[in-house]
Amino acid sequence: MYYDLIASLPQIPHFTRAERMPITQLRLIQRLKLLKPEHARQLQEAHSLVRWRPEHVLGSTDVAIVREFEKLMTHDLNEELRSYVKFRLELQTLIAALRHKRRGVELNELSDSWGIAPRVHLIRRNWDVPHFGLTFLHPWFSQACQFYDSEDALELEQLLMDVTWRRLTQCAEHRMFGFEAVFAYVFKWNILEAWLQSDADRGKIRFKELIDQVTHVENN
Repeated sequence: MYYDLIASLPQIPHFTRAERMPITQLRLIQRLKLLKPEHARQLQEAHSLVRWRPEHVLGSTDVAIVREFEKLMTHDLNEELRSYVKFRLELQTLIAALRHKRRGVELNELSDSWGIAPRVHLIRRNWDVPHFGLTFLHPWFSQACQFYDSEDALELEQLLMDVTWRRLTQCAEHRMFGFEAVFAYVFKWNILEAWLQSDADRGKIRFKELIDQVTHVENN
């Protein structure tokens, strides 16, 4: 149990309600030094694979992330963390499949390297079925398809963040003062950081639009 560690972490609000990070990265890293060595290792290994906006994303020719996932699954992992990693890669697999389908890629052009089993096999069997016939397992996916088709990247990312956030809340509730609550906090922190950065980017775009409008008025 990690009573002291959990108690030292400030409450993290839902990413859509937060105005700033509740704790700096440096202080969070300092708090995580209270983790047992085996838990610190597991968190580091999983973080490199499922952090928000990773360096690598699932793609038609990118087998590295799938191999990294398969390798991680052979390691000794907390069961709730293992389940969460699978959840994240399944989510990425669905989005990768949607991207391929919308780009007109034929099923026979795809290898299995763009996603993880068993979702890849289910998607292959239901390639021509709306939403790959998976909305009964992933009710959010139909809305994700709508955002993708309308090219609304920000709404799509917010949806995926919210789905992931709720899954992390479930992980934390499994053991409120256990390792599960710790890794859930870390990954929520990561989502919040990405969201605030997106919000800042939107602010920059809006600012530029306003400046352009003002410039246009002054030039007339």
